[in-house]
Amino acid sequence: MVTAGSHKLEKDVVKKKIKNDGKANTESKIAIKKDAIQYSDESIQPYEDEQRSLQKKPKKLNEKQQDLAMK
Repeated sequence: MVTAGSHKLEKDVVKKKIKNDGKANTESKIAIKKDAIQYSDESIQPYEDEQRSLQKKPKKLNEKQQDLAMK
């Protein structure tokens, strides 16, 4: 026999389970996004290093030209 009290208790249990599932789902989505961001950052790093290297080359060439001009 189902009473009003047991029905309310069952309803509360279901609500709590849904809430916990929602939290787990949100935490899972956050973890996935963090992984994606980290992977993206790691893939960008070589390009940033290459860009720095290319920015230094004109400076080095300019220094060499100045050295040759002084000779």
